[in-house]
Amino acid sequence: MKLTSYLIINGQAEEAANFYANVLGGKVENLYRYDSMPPCPEMPIPEECKQMIMHCCIIFHGGSMSVADTLPHDKRDFGNKGHMMTLDCDSIAQAEEVYAKLTEGAQKIECELAEAFFAKRYAEVVDRFGVLWAIMYDEN
Repeated sequence: MKLTSYLIINGQAEEAANFYANVLGGKVENLYRYDSMPPCPEMPIPEECKQMIMHCCIIFHGGSMSVADTLPHDKRDFGNKGHMMTLDCDSIAQAEEVYAKLTEGAQKIECELAEAFFAKRYAEVVDRFGVLWAIMYDEN
């Protein structure tokens, strides 16, 4: 079994996917736009949404995640409402690098990157897309 996070981002999925691929040292794959869908009378795609991302996957060492835009009639938004993405880093240097990238344009730094009683490094950042990330490194 494998668990994959799927972020729903209103109108900024392509920017977010590229940002997260950079942060995680990965690449964007399987990118599909809404204009690639067959016509569906039950769910018409507005002209202004046809180039938005219907689905894409970000592949990185240790995992993957998916990102999509929503259509105007769909009110879902990932944000940080009760969900947090957690990155278990392989080193202090990696934790510092990821933290630096996620804090670029961040909405809020909940907890600065520092040593904690449970980890050598820990931080919480609400990134530029409103996604809450926990960054952690522990030698154990």
